[in-house]
Amino acid sequence: MRLAVFSDIHSNHIALEACFEEAEKRGADLWVFLGDYVSDCACPHKTMELLYTAQKTHDCRFVKGNREEYLLNHHKNGSDWAYGQTTGSLLYTYENMTAKDLYFIDSLPMTDVIRIDGTDPIRICHGAPYKTRVELKPGNGRVPQVLETVQEPVLLGGHSHTQFTEQVGEKLYVNPGSLGIPTTGIPQAEMAFLEWNGQSWVPELVHVPYDIEAVVREMTEAGLPECTSVWAHCIVKGLRTAHNYAMDCLNLAGKLAGSGSMTNAHLVQAAKQLGILE
Repeated sequence: MRLAVFSDIHSNHIALEACFEEAEKRGADLWVFLGDYVSDCACPHKTMELLYTAQKTHDCRFVKGNREEYLLNHHKNGSDWAYGQTTGSLLYTYENMTAKDLYFIDSLPMTDVIRIDGTDPIRICHGAPYKTRVELKPGNGRVPQVLETVQEPVLLGGHSHTQFTEQVGEKLYVNPGSLGIPTTGIPQAEMAFLEWNGQSWVPELVHVPYDIEAVVREMTEAGLPECTSVWAHCIVKGLRTAHNYAMDCLNLAGKLAGSGSMTNAHLVQAAKQLGILE
């Protein structure tokens, strides 16, 4: 029994197609999706169509991520998203999704358990089973705390865009990394496989090459650099380097703002200092 695990796609349908090919090549029996399917890259509906196809042709499990929560909250309650700001990326994503897309992500659970006869059960989530925005990284001390909240011996989660595994006693945590926007130094799509060896699940962390410049061209053609202020520029540089320039820019802009409110001007200044904008 082999599982393919995908997380944090962020509308990067070109990377997703490459990872689907890898899953097919390795003969994965179950495809597991851990959320953050859309936003940041262009053409979110293309990603959603790939998910629908996977659902028809393979045994799949899905949970929602924080990006799905943002989109659903905007859909139901409205927001102050605006073009020309960093939130322009989310607004672009929302306006390029269909009613079917929104219905699908609204139907997804926050957490689920995979039960396969003859194997150990696996808990799946985006950040943590009780909250999508819980960032687990190696050495930050949160993995043991979250594992204490689950009964299952294996937990799959994403969100942090950090590909790693951590064993805590008899429990195992696996983060497949970010398929769409990796940040751990290798500019390739990230995913994971889990293999049942007869006694336990054995993880394998995988990198999959894909055409990054095709993603960048699609973002440019969609007008994302214009409608998202500095955000799309951060994403593009992050795609090419597998470094989290978006977070670097936000952190520096916060410091530049000091005790005041962070503005778009602070973000532009930060992006220039970081070499994201000329």
